[in-house]
Amino acid sequence: MERYFFKDPLVLAVVFNEYDKVKELLESGAYNDGVFYDIDMEKYFGIPIPIQYISRCWEICLGQDFREPFAQITRLNYENAQKILSLFKEKKGIDAIEIPFSKIPPALWAREDESDEEILEGKKSDFISNGARKIDLDLNVAVKRMDFKAAKELLENGANPCYKHCADCDEDLFDLCGGECSYQAGCQAGFLIKSPDYFRNSIDYDEIGSIFRWAANEAMYELLDSYRKAKEAAN
Repeated sequence: MERYFFKDPLVLAVVFNEYDKVKELLESGAYNDGVFYDIDMEKYFGIPIPIQYISRCWEICLGQDFREPFAQITRLNYENAQKILSLFKEKKGIDAIEIPFSKIPPALWAREDESDEEILEGKKSDFISNGARKIDLDLNVAVKRMDFKAAKELLENGANPCYKHCADCDEDLFDLCGGECSYQAGCQAGFLIKSPDYFRNSIDYDEIGSIFRWAANEAMYELLDSYRKAKEAAN
């Protein structure tokens, strides 16, 4: 696929969490209103990606505890992402942003057309005969599809948030999501906020995708962790 580099000043300001620039553009009216429907990513991701999704992703990613000196960078970017979201609410009436991660290819561990058996790397019946519970297998699939609705329902019904799937090299769901968050923070999406000047002229769909992948895994980790803590508190 031909590489497309983003040049729109509002899109770049949002990618780099530049609150003052976003405010200036919104107040001057010198911006393309179409980016609030799609930043020109539908041809790559299959669904429109409005600009506000990016700020919401950064809010999810950066609202965590990080070690110094990265923590100094994340704090500023997190605060700016929140202020940008407030601007979007004030100037554009955009609020309560829900990102359909299950429809965004870079956010997923499994392709949309993959069957449960392909994701699990085997038949459910075989795993069940070896001691696995169907509900935990279904949770593994839901997590890899970033299907938050299904994952929450399964967790509510007793699925194990710490489930280890034998086909995943005995890696549990926290290892899966948490490992990706660490990778994105240290080796991929995190570079965008560490070195914005370096990336300013080279933001393409891969960089945008890395932000969504980090945010999806961070949000899923938090969902799993909330049920792990509730389970521990109950014991």
